[in-house]
Amino acid sequence: MRLNDRKGMTAMVDAMIFIVIMGLAVSAIFAFGGEEPAANNASSISDSIFSAKLRTCDFIDTDDSGLVSMPDIAAFYILTGEGKAGDYIQSILDSLMQRPHSYSLEISYKGSIISIGDGVGDPVSGSVKEYTVTYGGTIRTDLRIY
Repeated sequence: MRLNDRKGMTAMVDAMIFIVIMGLAVSAIFAFGGEEPAANNASSISDSIFSAKLRTCDFIDTDDSGLVSMPDIAAFYILTGEGKAGDYIQSILDSLMQRPHSYSLEISYKGSIISIGDGVGDPVSGSVKEYTVTYGGTIRTDLRIY
C-alpha cells in the first residue's frame, strides 16, 4: 500500500491507535467483569466473605501467619470474643454497601450469636447459609440487605 501524502499516513496511524485502544477497553471489560459480587445479591456476598482464607496474625495477636478460613475465624471470634473478625466483616460490608443501615448479618455458632450491622426497612435480598468449621460444627449466617 502506497501513501501519497501525510493525510493518508495520519489517518492510518489514527485508525491503528483506535483499534489498539478499543482492544484494551474490551479486554479490560472481560478481565474485570463478573468477579465482584452484586451489591444486592446477599447469597454471593456471603459466599465471597466466607470462602476467603486469611492470615491468623491479621486477626489475633500471634506470630503465626498461617492461612485460616473465614468460618474458622468467625467461630473463634464468636466463642472467645477475641480478635478482629467482626470489625473485618463490618468493614467489608460497609465498603460494599456504602450507605448506613443497609445490611444486617447474624452469625451463629454452637448457640452463640453475633450481629453486625443494623438494617432498616424492608429487605431487598436475603440469604441464610451454613459453612463448615474445620474443627467441628458449622456456622450459620443470615445476611439481609436493605
